[in-house]
Amino acid sequence: MIRVALLSRWHVHADDYAREASEHPSIQLTTVWDEDPARGKRWADELNVDFENSLEFILARDDVDAVIVDTPTSMHKEVIIAAAKAKKHIFSEKVLALTEKDCEDIFSAVEEHNVSLMLSLPRLNDPTYLYAENAVQDGLLGDVTSIRCRLEHGGALATKSHPNGWLPTHFFNKEQCGGGALIDLGAHPIYLTNRFGGQAVSVYAEMNAFTNRAVDDHSTVIVRYASGATATIEAGFIASKSPFILELHGTKGSILVEERTLRIQSTELEEEGWITPDLPEQAASAMDQWVEEILTGTKPRITKEDMRVLTRINEAAIASSKTAKRVSLNSEAHASV
Repeated sequence: MIRVALLSRWHVHADDYAREASEHPSIQLTTVWDEDPARGKRWADELNVDFENSLEFILARDDVDAVIVDTPTSMHKEVIIAAAKAKKHIFSEKVLALTEKDCEDIFSAVEEHNVSLMLSLPRLNDPTYLYAENAVQDGLLGDVTSIRCRLEHGGALATKSHPNGWLPTHFFNKEQCGGGALIDLGAHPIYLTNRFGGQAVSVYAEMNAFTNRAVDDHSTVIVRYASGATATIEAGFIASKSPFILELHGTKGSILVEERTLRIQSTELEEEGWITPDLPEQAASAMDQWVEEILTGTKPRITKEDMRVLTRINEAAIASSKTAKRVSLNSEAHASV
């Protein structure tokens, strides 16, 4: 049994991870810490577990083998490295950190202290992604030439019940989040296109604040890859009815995904025109992969490279938006204008 402490209820998905952990046969929730003690105490009472007021003390507890980190993104590096040094396994909400250098520091601590690190990148486990990944690897699209991925909701839009939008106010706090729509919701299109595109060589970004927040509420990013392919990534908080869209186009075919539906057309298939294929089963969740690595050493499908390059693209996009210029990524993966 893996005894787990919950570190912060700041993120909107914190309750989801607490629920998944509490229902997992190999996890036991033991205690809660929060940078906001009042919020943490309420959460601990709801879950009927201990509340610990000190991060140092909670990481020193013998009944804590692992932690789930849902602090503000700006605190990830400090909290995750402290957990690694205390030899606690770590599960965290995306993104891992605000800079690639911070990611590398986290990886060094995790490797030095031999603990498992998992980041929740759920769309890598979705049947539509799994089918598309296999189709690309099997050559059904030929050489991938362009990618488009869009994910948007209306969390920043005023409604009768939520005049400031349904996202919590702190999701527009630049200091805590490091950004807005792109660094949060845009993480999903970024890590998906990274998988399909390969090595990114340049990034150009437009970040807009339609609702006049301090952070972007809609962003568009163009990524160019070493293969010659390009990707258009769109993310926002200002479209209430926008579906998830993934398009993959290549020299021999295309894949179109809308929400959970996938169609493919390929010169490599016997069928003419668009077909709707059978999809594989849902892959193990990030939490299941994390638990399996802790218990058996099984290598997760979600990798440190997924985590690293997600932050790399975000960091370059911010630099591009500030300068209104395309940002090149050199061989050492640091952005330069």
